[in-house]
Amino acid sequence: MTEIRDHNIAFLGFDQIELMDLIGPLEAYNNANRVLETNHYNTFIVSEHDNFVSESHLKISSDYLLGEEPEINTLVIPGGRGARIPEIIKPYQQWFDNNYQTIDRIVAVCTGLFMIAEHPFLMDKEVVTHWSFVDRLKIQHPHLKVCPDRLFIQQDNFYSVAGILSGIDLALHLIEEDCGVDVATFVAKDLITYLKRSGHESQFSEPLKFQSTNNTHIDRINRWLMGHYSEHTTVNELASKVHVSERHLNRLIKTHFHMSASKYIEHIKLEQAKIYLAKKDTAVDTAASMVGYASADVFRRSFKRKYGMAPHTYQLRFQ
Repeated sequence: MTEIRDHNIAFLGFDQIELMDLIGPLEAYNNANRVLETNHYNTFIVSEHDNFVSESHLKISSDYLLGEEPEINTLVIPGGRGARIPEIIKPYQQWFDNNYQTIDRIVAVCTGLFMIAEHPFLMDKEVVTHWSFVDRLKIQHPHLKVCPDRLFIQQDNFYSVAGILSGIDLALHLIEEDCGVDVATFVAKDLITYLKRSGHESQFSEPLKFQSTNNTHIDRINRWLMGHYSEHTTVNELASKVHVSERHLNRLIKTHFHMSASKYIEHIKLEQAKIYLAKKDTAVDTAASMVGYASADVFRRSFKRKYGMAPHTYQLRFQ
């Protein structure tokens, strides 16, 4: 097992915080302690006041006031409406400026990124936030390199996270770094969550994408692709099946999904392959064939390029 050192994790607490941005990762670290049967992770809340109130009107007590906290190894900045209100975040910004250089890892969850977006620490860094705030972040903070559709991104010792569930994904990723894959796997099972989505994956699940359009052509495209996973499908063949020109097909998919038709076909097939791979009795070669790849090697390269890991590595996370 990985050598494990005690680790202090501070969560910033402020009025109008998104409660799940706080509770989700906090519970993941506390579950790791239960798995380890030791208090490896010392989690605590640091706030300007003794108490603060979440967006859902829950009153929460802090453990330390700003400036009175112990040494911090990992700092977590949750999101919420309060993270975008200048009069709320000003003391936290001042505290961050005084302390960021002494902190090993800094994590901004969802819109928590807005709290420190102007700080020179983030200059020219790639970042991610919740999809509904991407345009706003780009306009207000043009010095940031905003990635529109990632779950989380690491830049040196800084991690930005798209949303509530991806905050748990990142916590599992960091637990694996600190304590090993076995501990992270037990924590994921304890939380009944999905171990573990890589930061490269999309913020949108495929069912949500399918439901997000009222375009009859797109509905027809998706129905055909989902009914013919095992077939090798070219753009020209798909256009013919749904009775549109190849040019129109590319334009439709580009408009709705921001990718070419060929990339979309690959995307749908690889997403389905992930479902097959989650079943431990499905061999990688078999999964490749089931989604229309004649070559398992081509499938492996495509999968790794999209998700940042080999199919076999992905499959091991469900065993």
